[in-house]
Amino acid sequence: MALGGRSGLFELVAHSKNGIIVASLEDGKRLSISGTHPVHALHDIAMYTEDGEKPLREIYEAMGEALKGEPSISHKSSGHEIEKVFGQFVPDYDVDKVYQSDMKKFINWYNLLVKYGFFLAEDNEADQAGVPDQTGAKPQSQQGTEGAVGTIKVPTDGENDSTEHKV
Repeated sequence: MALGGRSGLFELVAHSKNGIIVASLEDGKRLSISGTHPVHALHDIAMYTEDGEKPLREIYEAMGEALKGEPSISHKSSGHEIEKVFGQFVPDYDVDKVYQSDMKKFINWYNLLVKYGFFLAEDNEADQAGVPDQTGAKPQSQQGTEGAVGTIKVPTDGENDSTEHKV
């Protein structure tokens, strides 16, 4: 998930009395986020294209498949390089609405997702041999992600009402 006013991506760790607790995918630091802070699930974010909007999830999945789960260029690369790579995966982006800063964030988020293990190769040796994983263990990068996607209820101003947030 993305947090308004903060760079990087975060995962939901737990619920707190007045909001949620998230951990940065970049450095693992935990933050307490109030129920009024803007929280955006990745599947709710889209990129402007000439034909409307295209969900980031679709773009990231296509990019992960094309790059075989490997990282892309650094988000600190030159603007020309970033535009070139971004244009390969979103060739019909709206040049009037998508800025270079959006492209840099897109590439940075993709690389964070790769680092976190979001694009793990599904065709590992055990799968190719038809042998299921007997341990049932998750890769270390995915441990503790239960509940990272879903809807949470965050209390508002101590009243009985609550606000639902998709994460």
